[in-house]
Amino acid sequence: MSAQLEIRQYNGGGRHAHDFIQILFPMRGAMRLDIEGVRDVVSSHRVAVIPEGHEHDFVPSTDCRLMVLDVERGEIAGDLPSALVTPVDPFLWRLFSLLGEEVATNTRRAADAASLALTGLRLVAASPAPKTDARIEAALASSDVGVAGMARKAGLGQSQFHALFRATTGRSPKQHQLARLLDRAVDRLTGTRDPVSAIAYDLGYQNVSSFNRLFKQRFGVTPSEFRRNG
Repeated sequence: MSAQLEIRQYNGGGRHAHDFIQILFPMRGAMRLDIEGVRDVVSSHRVAVIPEGHEHDFVPSTDCRLMVLDVERGEIAGDLPSALVTPVDPFLWRLFSLLGEEVATNTRRAADAASLALTGLRLVAASPAPKTDARIEAALASSDVGVAGMARKAGLGQSQFHALFRATTGRSPKQHQLARLLDRAVDRLTGTRDPVSAIAYDLGYQNVSSFNRLFKQRFGVTPSEFRRNG
């Protein structure tokens, strides 16, 4: 098999495993992954790496469209991202997007695109790890999703906390808070039959339209569309 790259759409999952590594690049929509009990959501500007031999299942959004790279371990020269889902720098994401567009219009370019995608993945893996700080790590481990609560947990003032948080994680506390809330929303959408409005209000949103807008900004689909396939 060596390395194969295709554009795919999925209707549903079914727990299974591969004897090769599978890397997912969402070109549109989002997919909820469960790899041997570890769950996350892969969407735009994020890649997912499913190791060989690992049982996994998934729930795609209705419009989910992925560039999928299947590659044997022996064909990989260098490291791949070690996390289930890894954020991708906008510059590198532009490379992956261009490769996806090229393969979608000309499947004969798939072999060349697969080689370039592997090079891009090695650059993602080689990106410097963010600086760590015990106070920020404690805040991240806290069950409190509020920015003020995390600052108190870290024992820092608001401005100092914001600066240190961004230096440690690469994003603002507000961005982190939003990501955690939307991940909790995905849990509710896939694991319960609660109305979207109830989920929005329980998570602290004042109105459903703002919740729908922010959810779609991250995952490419509305909460109702995400649930429909689940």
